[in-house]
Amino acid sequence: MSFHPAVRPLMQPVRPAMVLHHLGQIALILAVLFSVPLAFAAATGDWELAQRILLAALLPALALGGCARIRPSDRPLQANEALVISALTFIIAAALMTYPLTAEGLSPLDAWFESVSGVTTTGLSLVPNPELRSDAFLFTRAWMQWFGGLGIVVLSLALAFGRTEDMRRLADAGADEESLAEGTRIHARRAFTIYVLLTVAGLLLVLPTDLPPFDALIHTLAAISTGGFGGVSDSLAGFGRGAHFALFAVSLLGALPLFLYYRAWRSGPVALRSDPELRALIIAVALVTVLLWWLGGLSPADALLQAGSAQTTTGFATLDLSELDPAAKGVLILSMATGGGVGSTAGGIKLLRLLILIRMIQLAVMRVQLPRHAVVQPAIGDRTLGGLQIEHALVLILLFVLLVLGSWMAFLAVGYPALDALFEVVSATATVGLSVGITGPDLEPGLKLLLSLNMLAGRLEIIALLVLLFPGTWYKP
Repeated sequence: MSFHPAVRPLMQPVRPAMVLHHLGQIALILAVLFSVPLAFAAATGDWELAQRILLAALLPALALGGCARIRPSDRPLQANEALVISALTFIIAAALMTYPLTAEGLSPLDAWFESVSGVTTTGLSLVPNPELRSDAFLFTRAWMQWFGGLGIVVLSLALAFGRTEDMRRLADAGADEESLAEGTRIHARRAFTIYVLLTVAGLLLVLPTDLPPFDALIHTLAAISTGGFGGVSDSLAGFGRGAHFALFAVSLLGALPLFLYYRAWRSGPVALRSDPELRALIIAVALVTVLLWWLGGLSPADALLQAGSAQTTTGFATLDLSELDPAAKGVLILSMATGGGVGSTAGGIKLLRLLILIRMIQLAVMRVQLPRHAVVQPAIGDRTLGGLQIEHALVLILLFVLLVLGSWMAFLAVGYPALDALFEVVSATATVGLSVGITGPDLEPGLKLLLSLNMLAGRLEIIALLVLLFPGTWYKP
């Protein structure tokens, strides 16, 4: 890649010591996180899984834990370093949990796919008959989704260093005089607290339904992280409406920006009424519900539940999606691609970026009718859109579309039906987890790897993965 000569001297490669220092800290955090399914497996007598999780917990602590003692430079963390650390965190977590998942007889490739699907909060699965698996295995998958959902907060903080307005709002700690780095640390603490409180509230909401306590636990962990792993083959189809709507409510909680809850607590309900993403989420779910009922012939209840599952990118299903007509599948594809709010656990291109795209289209149409010297500053709600914010949103939308199209071509080349292949690719890239039956143990190995890449790229917002792979990230061009 060529650059203007004046740009080259300004480019700053990542500092290995800084990356290793933070990866060492994250390795210790992962060891603590892995101890939860380890304790559950030991308590339920699944010693083989427990031993493998113990090994997965010790490996990062031994290999990288010492790096936490490295004294990094006094210079603040750079944007590219934050993105590289975030990308490596998801990849390392998925790799470490691959071996434990083979305890249930999965091949290394299928275990890798399942692990990636877990930490990226996707929910696509290659495990046939999950109801026949051990409780420890099911809890481990659900726990991976829960801490993967928390990991998106880390990614949001990394993107905040990109200095685009939609990412800086994630780090806003309510005090203008604070540095960005200090703001992100405060945001991390608050976001973690909010996430835990939402999880507890979700569990209290789901427990009174017809779900057994263990099923209530694993489905709540999956719902608040907008994941989608379940404990039975037919997802939620075998459960009652009470459980359906309780989990629907929990997934909506997870699809909203986590910091919106803090602003609502600090400023009152007015913060909810004025938030454009909350309004967009409600409108999107309502619109998709009507389209699924009208075009797809679904009952109003199933239409609402599937609309919520797709729009929040949770991935639960209350019916066999392979039997939907093409119009309903098309509606769900668009809904999955759109996703939830920036700074939430949801995937997709995000509602805020869609709103930015719509505003730019409106502006292009308006400018035709305005004098050439007229200056119009685009805005969403009470937020003025900056040039970098607009550029960032449009680039991410374009990258999402290009990734989907490229992956779709691979499925078409193998011979899968066009609409079903597009559904599966969008579901993986938007980290949704809904499936029309293509994803399964018999899927071609190359396509399993491709969908794994899609899930990682989708969860990492694509940019972070590109920064990791970009040669200029590691040395000056």
